[in-house]
Amino acid sequence: MANLLELLGKNITAPEVARRLEAYPALRPEPGDEAVGRGVQPVTYLRSVADGLLIKLSIEGEILAIFMMSDGKDGFREFRGELPGRLDFAAEPDDAIRALGPPASRRAEGTFGGYRLGELLRFDWPTHSVHIQFRADHDGIDLVTAMTAKQVPGRSHALK
Repeated sequence: MANLLELLGKNITAPEVARRLEAYPALRPEPGDEAVGRGVQPVTYLRSVADGLLIKLSIEGEILAIFMMSDGKDGFREFRGELPGRLDFAAEPDDAIRALGPPASRRAEGTFGGYRLGELLRFDWPTHSVHIQFRADHDGIDLVTAMTAKQVPGRSHALK
């Protein structure tokens, strides 16, 4: 299956996007963050628990982010499509760095809000970023998130 990252920034109504998403027939719309104000734009989501996939859309239908879940992450089944760098969910941080190059950002494992979190790596390309959240127990990847560059907090949008 082709890499879903190629869909970032495209509109959900584009024929090539619709064709690619046919591989995930369980994708269904769900309400998003309707909170507007303080610079927050409303969004909607397409969710498929069975496919381990969550897609964040702008209100105009632009694909802003793609969340590829490991088995059990937030109740999802494991995403079965192609992960960035041809990684799999058993990969560790060193595997990701070998596959994708040096990360633009690296956060050590730690505790946040009472939850243990594994290491987080962010890889930047001109049009998008990929975040890989590892499990705290060094047992592979928990979540892979790909998002358009303008969606990444603290990132310069114009990489060369």
